[in-house]
Amino acid sequence: MSNQRLSSHVAVVTGGASGIGAEICHQLIARDYRVYSLDLYSKVVNVPSNEVVHLECDITIESELESCFQEIASHGEINSLFINAGIVPSWSGISQFSREAWGEVLNVNVIGAALTLKYGVPSLRKPGGTVVFTASLNSWKGDPNIASYAASKHAVLGLVKSAALELGPQGIRVNAVAPGPIATTALQARILARSNWDEELAKAAFARLSSATALQRIASSEEVANVAMFLAFDQSSGVTGQMINVDCGVL
Repeated sequence: MSNQRLSSHVAVVTGGASGIGAEICHQLIARDYRVYSLDLYSKVVNVPSNEVVHLECDITIESELESCFQEIASHGEINSLFINAGIVPSWSGISQFSREAWGEVLNVNVIGAALTLKYGVPSLRKPGGTVVFTASLNSWKGDPNIASYAASKHAVLGLVKSAALELGPQGIRVNAVAPGPIATTALQARILARSNWDEELAKAAFARLSSATALQRIASSEEVANVAMFLAFDQSSGVTGQMINVDCGVL
């Protein structure tokens, strides 16, 4: 690790290799944090390899998480833990319920998040450590096409509120940022696939998403990460057990 950034401030980001997670990494680096990205993929998008410590990890496998956090703890305590990793399933209705498909979503989005909390909390600064989950507008809103995802993100909100009560006496704050549709490469790919690879249909789908918000546009990964930073840092010192929506006004 001699070539890695040295800092007295440490953050861990699960799912840090792309999308919202990568943007969180970017913003932490700009604040001179030493950043650990736990992801299945080996490189954070648009970040030089010496800027982030990458630890390959499947958050659903306890032994991998335990090993990663042992490595991180050997270099000092964690200031902020961003539990961001998650998956979005293909569209299907309740009538197409599949135990295997639901199990995959719940295993990553709920069990994986809870396991990350289990192994991350012992290394968090006490008092003063912060945890920020990436929830979703589907933590409060249903969707007939992705009921498994909505169920998993409702569970994440319950985990946030419960962990805030449990960890509060140790001086640890737990909150969540809730993105709406975000203009990531992953979302663009999903919409194109849902449109049967018809670019005009995909553009129309994006337009409908934009028109459904108060600001008439889709929020960016940067805007989500901005709120995640607020929740992680002292400006939000009196805030815990809360979820802040970043969706350009899905009302």
